[in-house]
Amino acid sequence: MKRALSASLLLLTCVTLFAQAVKESDAPVATVIGYLRDSGCVHRFHEVVKPLPNGCLQACVRAGSPLVILTKDEQVFHPISAEMPDKDIRRELLPFAGKLVKITGHVYERGGSKTITVEHIEEVKG
Repeated sequence: MKRALSASLLLLTCVTLFAQAVKESDAPVATVIGYLRDSGCVHRFHEVVKPLPNGCLQACVRAGSPLVILTKDEQVFHPISAEMPDKDIRRELLPFAGKLVKITGHVYERGGSKTITVEHIEEVKG
């Protein structure tokens, strides 16, 4: 009886915590336009918004640098999957590395860090 009560309380606690978690539908949907860049250069070289044609981006991407979106007003968004649990979407992003892209998805912020779920991505000409 005691075990059944403990198991019931644990289940109730888990259900309550799950219900209180932020729902995807509660996060705002946004469209972000920016360059898909390697995070190392974005954070080290503030004067560079558009990737340089010197092969640096390609070398960093080949070495495994995480990819981020850098907007023209210098906001940085970390792309994440639209699925939960989160899955690796790097392979889907690689064709867009170094390009100006438009990404639509849910935006999450925590402690100054911003993420966007990649629900739609396309290259922007210009």
